[in-house]
Amino acid sequence: MAAPERFSAVELKQFSTQLLQKAGLPLEPAASVASTLVDGDLLGHDTHGLALLAPYVKEIEKGGMTTSGEPEVVSDRPAALVWDGRRLPGPWLVHKGIDALIPRARELGTASLAIHHSHHIACLAAYLLRATEEGFLMVLSSSDPAVHSVAPFGGTRAVFTPNPIAAGIPTSGTPFLVDISASITTNGMSNRLHKAGQQFEEEWLLDAQGNASRDPAVFAADPPGTILPLGGLSAGHKGFGLAVLIEALTGGLSGFGRADPPAGWGATVFMS
Repeated sequence: MAAPERFSAVELKQFSTQLLQKAGLPLEPAASVASTLVDGDLLGHDTHGLALLAPYVKEIEKGGMTTSGEPEVVSDRPAALVWDGRRLPGPWLVHKGIDALIPRARELGTASLAIHHSHHIACLAAYLLRATEEGFLMVLSSSDPAVHSVAPFGGTRAVFTPNPIAAGIPTSGTPFLVDISASITTNGMSNRLHKAGQQFEEEWLLDAQGNASRDPAVFAADPPGTILPLGGLSAGHKGFGLAVLIEALTGGLSGFGRADPPAGWGATVFMS
């Protein structure tokens, strides 16, 4: 079997930037999105790296991702901000958020930002070095109020998304980068295995009747199955609790959540 063709990270960022520009994004957000996707791959999170490039382009083409303008400032206090992201590119919004928070945190010791109506923000770990290189601890979490794939512990009806949370912790040397989710696996990995006709090595899913399963095809069933919360069948109450916390930080603090009319694939975001 032939060895896979390889490309440099610089080439991939240039290609992705140009493709996103061709689809309709201006240079600055296109470069921000491209860099974040490639960085996600370099960190090993390949379901949230360039695998998202084609879906993002489709979102631009159908109008699901806003291509111009700035986020709307809903609230601006010295150490706490709230933005309406207006469905602008998620990676660009998060990087703009880091730009806004660093000087405030330097002056005040801490600062936080909640965003509603962001588009999808890709790999959370890809942003953390921006903060740790400045000597800051950063916490970042997100949820998508329009998507339901994870059932609460003890249930069979999907309520949450995997609800990732990440933290960058500076040290005297290499920083600690933590990127986990409140579910035992992700939508991206489930979709990848389903398309490949493969199964998980362990029972990380439930079918609609509540039976544990390794087969991501349960998502295509009618009614669909769900992803188990972190902790699985025996300790999933812990992942359920983490999911509720992330919902409160993202949807609760940003002012937009699952009780509101869904606005399409996107994210509510909390960063501090």
